[in-house]
Amino acid sequence: MKIRLNKFLSLCGIAARRKSEEYIQSGRVKINDQTELKPQTIINTEIDTVYFDSIPIKPQKFKYYKMNKPRLCLTTMASDERKRTVQEFLPKDDVKLFPVGRLDYDTEGLLIFTNDGDFAHKISHPSFEIKKTYLTHLDGDISDGLLIKMSKGAKLSDGFLLPENLEVLSRNNKETLVKITIHEGRNHIVKNFFKYFNKKVKKLKRIAVGSIKLGELEPGKIVELDYNELKSLKKNY
Repeated sequence: MKIRLNKFLSLCGIAARRKSEEYIQSGRVKINDQTELKPQTIINTEIDTVYFDSIPIKPQKFKYYKMNKPRLCLTTMASDERKRTVQEFLPKDDVKLFPVGRLDYDTEGLLIFTNDGDFAHKISHPSFEIKKTYLTHLDGDISDGLLIKMSKGAKLSDGFLLPENLEVLSRNNKETLVKITIHEGRNHIVKNFFKYFNKKVKKLKRIAVGSIKLGELEPGKIVELDYNELKSLKKNY
């Protein structure tokens, strides 16, 4: 089979195609005995051997999981962190799983893992508009007028954010529980959105990515997506 080098790396679970291009251009990929710097180079999988960091690679069977990431846990695959990381909860498997996007250290909730780079790109990139839904505990009450202002969006330092949906689930003088749905994944985006309106996020939990729901999955638990979950999610793009 003839295929572009960047797509081949993606099929091998190394990274999504764009990140694979960075790896290729940085000299980490060889075809047979030669370093290759062009991501669009065509390889023949029947006769060529591709190496990543001097290790031969080949396409993997794709796997897809969902985890309830606990609070006070880093979304990283680095092995030199002093704090607890999501690696602690991953299944013992022969494939290299990586998280699709990330959640803040103090944020709990739905995190998807896979070894399918193309899938990860389509779920996380804003252009595919995959919705993410969060339960947000805000400090204090918010008025109906402020809620209307929030629904019209906010001009943040890294771009404008217009929520897909904004709903108050409960409120009192001490705390307001808001469900917010967005289709972007910029760093601290939910916290920064409410900070724009001078509201502090006390607790944050992601409960859905596209059609995939967190459900009753307990913190620290990870399970494979079933056929229907995976099919419904892929319909979103």
